[in-house]
Amino acid sequence: MAVAKLGVVYTPRDVAAQIVERTLAPLVAGKAGDEILALRVCDFAIGEGAFLVEIVRYLAAAHGGRDAKRLVAQHCVCGADIDPAAVATARAAVEAFAGGPVPHLRIGDSLALEWDRFDAVVGNPPYIRQEKLSPATKQALRGYASYDGVADLYVYFLELAHRLAREGGRFGVIVPAKWLTAAYARPLRAWLARERSVEAIVEAPGAFPDHDAFPCIVYGERGADHARSEGAEPWHTDDHADAQILARWATLPTLGEALVPSRGVVTGCNRAFVIAGATRARILDDDPGCAPLIRPFVKGRDLRRWRAAHDDRFLLMCDRGIALPPAIERHLAPLRTDLEPGTGRKPGTYKWYELQDPIGALAKSTEARLFYQDIQTAPACALDTTGLVPDTTVWILGTGDRFLLAVLNSKLYGWYARRRFPPALNGAVRPKREYVAKLPLARPAAGLRARICELAQLQLSSPTPARDRELDALICEAYGVSGNLIV
Repeated sequence: MAVAKLGVVYTPRDVAAQIVERTLAPLVAGKAGDEILALRVCDFAIGEGAFLVEIVRYLAAAHGGRDAKRLVAQHCVCGADIDPAAVATARAAVEAFAGGPVPHLRIGDSLALEWDRFDAVVGNPPYIRQEKLSPATKQALRGYASYDGVADLYVYFLELAHRLAREGGRFGVIVPAKWLTAAYARPLRAWLARERSVEAIVEAPGAFPDHDAFPCIVYGERGADHARSEGAEPWHTDDHADAQILARWATLPTLGEALVPSRGVVTGCNRAFVIAGATRARILDDDPGCAPLIRPFVKGRDLRRWRAAHDDRFLLMCDRGIALPPAIERHLAPLRTDLEPGTGRKPGTYKWYELQDPIGALAKSTEARLFYQDIQTAPACALDTTGLVPDTTVWILGTGDRFLLAVLNSKLYGWYARRRFPPALNGAVRPKREYVAKLPLARPAAGLRARICELAQLQLSSPTPARDRELDALICEAYGVSGNLIV
């Protein structure tokens, strides 16, 4: 299964050592030297050999006998990698550490090799996005229970770790945490839930300090009985206190039962359709009738808590089927080559002067709406009642409900978002539609709700930190939790 890139991110020694120790500790407990040398431990993506060296180090220390490192390397260590150079590098590293040969390393694609079963499987599989996988590779992967047409490659290695373990064998692998919630990993989650082998999932956000990664370490034992009640639904790594709070909210209605978040506008060429105030004035001087087709335009970075900060930016509302006014055509004409579908922009049936994607009903609405960012570093929801048009970095809710506005600006929402939304860089989260739709909505008593709405309305005109603190406390009261728990 050849791939365009090998997707290699090498594992730091301390991370490999942690995984090896936790995976192997139950297997070596109480065993004599000969029993330890009978163990077979596999790394299915050996890279530069970090896991192999730690396997030798740990098992040799448990053995404690003369020449233990050499014997462990000779008898216990197995592995493979698709990259011959990686195998050579790993072999040299282990031989230098162990003082002897490592005979059981192979060159090949671990997902297609014929394998024996092992007492333990550890590793850091390659991270290759599904777009880089050839049709032939995807076809070959259909034999996996976790197959999904848009699943990234690491998904299949997580299944492989389970399959390579003998009955009672253990595995410990570090993979992107996306599989816990991503739609493409539903088959994997369902399969692992049926197998009941996953005993622990440990978040490891600092494991690769030089890379923008959000990994987790998955530990398991084949043939164990570790139930996951979520099945194919998203899995989470809640501690006991968090799990109790979230379980109490399970009976609440959700945002998605009443509202469907919608994205903002995709132009395909902002430098043509997004104009400054001076250009707007020039077009309107030419034809005042163009005014309804030129609306204030906001980006995610313009959003603040409560209100959006509109910059000197306007959008030409050249939606599908528009009768193009000559004044706007004169503005767009010099950029026609860059605007042609399939030449300057993505292929499609739209005309050169139309926006790349149709404008959604919520994006073009002039009714009250709530805006929030596609990437959030902190809660920031804005109410618009002025007819702003947001770009695609903004999500839109078709409501002006002040209670919901207060919730989406609260510390409690931030607490929930960090536990249920996909992570992004620097501690941010991605509040995608399917995750926001599951946001529980409290049903406070009428008096409490009225007070929250009153304070939110005051924040819209003159926000104060003191009022924010009062709102945070009232939102926690509405949800039945102590504000001290929400940090």
